[in-house]
Amino acid sequence: MKLLSYGVLGTCILISGVTPILFKVGMNAVGSLDTMDRLLSLRTVKLVLSNKYILAGIALYLGSSILWLIGLSMLDVSLMYPLLSLAYVVTTVLAVLVLNEPVRMSRWMGVILIILGSILTGLNR
Repeated sequence: MKLLSYGVLGTCILISGVTPILFKVGMNAVGSLDTMDRLLSLRTVKLVLSNKYILAGIALYLGSSILWLIGLSMLDVSLMYPLLSLAYVVTTVLAVLVLNEPVRMSRWMGVILIILGSILTGLNR
């Protein structure tokens, strides 16, 4: 049972890390919403709601929410929620690999702190 519960948690972490990348790829295709006219236009709404990456992100987000509920039935929220911060690690790594975003050393230090905090959270069960 513990293997299943940690598998559900791990899947939630991965999905939560991948979803922002899909949203970013989709929004790169839509373009910058830097004016009120662009932000509030029906054309923008159509572009956003018809983008396959954004739709995939929404679907994954929904699936992750369902898995999250399943995980909560098996594990303590005081363990699960802090470990969900590992999704930031996944997102940062994917931002470098997929989006070619530059990540400064200070951000990598933050990622390391998240990992260390997650280790401490996991040890203190």
